[in-house]
Amino acid sequence: MTASALEAADLSHRFAGDPAAAPALDGVSLRLAAGESLCVVGPSGSGKSTLLACVLGLLRPQAGDVCLDGVSLGAMDPAQRRAFRRSVQPVFQDPASSLAPRMRVRQALAEPLIIQSIGDRGDRGDRRQRIERALGAVHLGTELLERFPHQLSGGQQQRVAIARALIVEPRFLVADEPTSALDTVVAMHIGRLLAELVERLGLGLIVVTHDGLLPTHLRAPVARMHAGKLVEHLDADAWLARTRALWSPMNDADESREADRPSGRAIANQDATSERG
Repeated sequence: MTASALEAADLSHRFAGDPAAAPALDGVSLRLAAGESLCVVGPSGSGKSTLLACVLGLLRPQAGDVCLDGVSLGAMDPAQRRAFRRSVQPVFQDPASSLAPRMRVRQALAEPLIIQSIGDRGDRGDRRQRIERALGAVHLGTELLERFPHQLSGGQQQRVAIARALIVEPRFLVADEPTSALDTVVAMHIGRLLAELVERLGLGLIVVTHDGLLPTHLRAPVARMHAGKLVEHLDADAWLARTRALWSPMNDADESREADRPSGRAIANQDATSERG
């Protein structure tokens, strides 16, 4: 059986405005199979978010195509587009704003099932089991089901957002800066969770990120964008080596400053001497 694949082929797009400005996308192509992950990195304005919008079907590119299993998104009929939206699920940057503030966690997770007509309306037990499985997949307990988003931590909010994407059993997740609103430790845990889901569920995962450490947590290859183009591809080991090389001069400088810094006892002695003088 051929593995499911999500493909962007030669995407180009220029937003209205200055015709002399660089295009947001300029001939970008990538292919991701189920069970694979890819991090797209680059500075602000490099085209990452535009690429993500095209892959999700939220923006129609002026040239090129997005295909799922060889079927063009632009040629899909309404039923196929509905199936596409179920198969390719987004995870947005800020979980606090992507979750409706007046919906309890239970309602937020049930909503995609209702929209996609998943689970028998007469069998509430089926939907309840799906909700509980989705929470379990992101390592959250059912005690959170009756809470509102503001009653959750940032990490819990992002886990609920991921569970909301998982509950319709997609084949691909497309995540926009999923750790940017989180502190470093929580971001590491979310990165490792995403890596676990790819391995355990066989999902395909595309992540747009500014976080240079996230690809290392995901153990994912990296595509680097600049001025609307994909300019470099690196495997996970090459990206890790580059990240270490960037950080090592700073670490050396920190160690040097630490070695030159007087000890706490020496500082105390200096203070005591000046007081006696």
